[in-house]
Amino acid sequence: MTEGPIAAEPPRRGIGEGLISGTAWTAIHVVVSVPIAFLVNVVVARSLGVVDYGRLAILTMVLALATAAASLGVGAALMQFVTKASEAARHRDVARLVSGAQGYNLLVAAPVVSLVVLLVVDVPWPFLLLAVVFGIFGPALLQVGPILLATEHRSDRAAQIALVSNLVIQGTVVMTVLLHPTSSAVWIARVVATGALMVLPVLALSPRLRRAATRPGSPWSLPAAFWAFAVPTGLAALVSQLVTDRVQVFFLEWLEDSVAVGLFALAFGLAAQILAPVQAAVGPLLPAFAALRERGNEQARVGLLRVTRVSAVATGGVLSLGLPPLAALIPWIYGQPFEPSADYFVVMACAAGFVVVGSASYASLMARLRGGTYLRVNLLALVVMVSVALTTIPLLGAWGAVASMVTGTLARALLMVAVEMRAHVVPRAEMTRAFAPVVLATGVVLLVWFGVVERLGADPVVAAVTGGVMGAAGYMLLVALTGSGLTPEDRDTLLGAVPSRARRPASIVLPLVSRRR
Repeated sequence: MTEGPIAAEPPRRGIGEGLISGTAWTAIHVVVSVPIAFLVNVVVARSLGVVDYGRLAILTMVLALATAAASLGVGAALMQFVTKASEAARHRDVARLVSGAQGYNLLVAAPVVSLVVLLVVDVPWPFLLLAVVFGIFGPALLQVGPILLATEHRSDRAAQIALVSNLVIQGTVVMTVLLHPTSSAVWIARVVATGALMVLPVLALSPRLRRAATRPGSPWSLPAAFWAFAVPTGLAALVSQLVTDRVQVFFLEWLEDSVAVGLFALAFGLAAQILAPVQAAVGPLLPAFAALRERGNEQARVGLLRVTRVSAVATGGVLSLGLPPLAALIPWIYGQPFEPSADYFVVMACAAGFVVVGSASYASLMARLRGGTYLRVNLLALVVMVSVALTTIPLLGAWGAVASMVTGTLARALLMVAVEMRAHVVPRAEMTRAFAPVVLATGVVLLVWFGVVERLGADPVVAAVTGGVMGAAGYMLLVALTGSGLTPEDRDTLLGAVPSRARRPASIVLPLVSRRR
């Protein structure tokens, strides 16, 4: 029997409608936000200098790791269980899940993170108070907003909110660093602005979900299956962050190499920024794969391969066209002290490309509720990363940190792909062909950068133009010669999904990275 208040609500969005609209708005968000974030990062790096920029990275990492540890996978589990319950119209279950998750966030996670920050972070006490209120308890109360928007397939609304929030946050950071250029002040400004703006996704929820989000309940009311998935997934997420985030800065700081901390932090951040457009586009995958699993294994298998192919082509294009020019311009943009970051950036961005392409396998793994498998994959990758860090960082400094990041990142991404290949019975040759574009782009970029651009010793602008042209041309040529890239069906699907104004340029570009019929 349908509940009265629920029946009056607008119908739930379909997966396809949500994905297409969400992708379009995500693209707009990325086009606007990424350049702004890039410019703000330039202002921050130039204002703080190499050493204080590294200090900012360490403060950011402390809060991020403490939050990941205390969250215990509740957010990931909430997304999966609420999506499945909503697809089945089990509205009372949705309310209980949201209420219980909110209880955990406020009564358990937030106090634990606050304790860690108070004990570890060395900043003036007024800054600490602001961090606890706006960076910990505020987000704990409001963090279900983006998750629930995703479960309603409203990634378009989430992207609109993210666009506005990013503009406010970046503006706050710029004003702060210009008025008070210290790592502590910039860190607190970002924390306070981010925490305060998390109220916007909650306000965008449907009345039913907003009521549930504002009524925290007992975390122990959550079902056993919820915790069975959340705990190993949360541990895996923490381990994953240790593998994929810039934790190497702690090793470098332990060796008292503050300059290397700043150089590595800048290169790592740039690697994430240049791939942000592709990474953002795969953001709606988690709830979409959860829903596809409810509709049959074959649909999930087709979705896994298609998203892998599309993300590999897009990632390869971004790497080959964008990496050499940006690396060449680093000393001109950020200042001569940051010049060594260029080599680190090229290598780490190529490795990060495999993470982006492997996002489809991660989404598929989460949709199958394989939290234990995800934990084991990340533990193996962490062992690889730490082993390389301990043996190479004392000898090679920042290059050892780069080696640690690359090996851990690749191990994690490829292990998840292997797990999902086996689960969906995907032949090795088929998945290899899907991954081929990003592999080809990596080879082209490394050859162009280390074999040509660095040897030219030319003006940064000349080197940037040369690297971009050679990278893009080499990538498209290899994709055509190897017959990899998008299938005709992929190309037709993408052309049908893009806005009408962008269809003509897309019809010119997509055939260049597509297989022949």
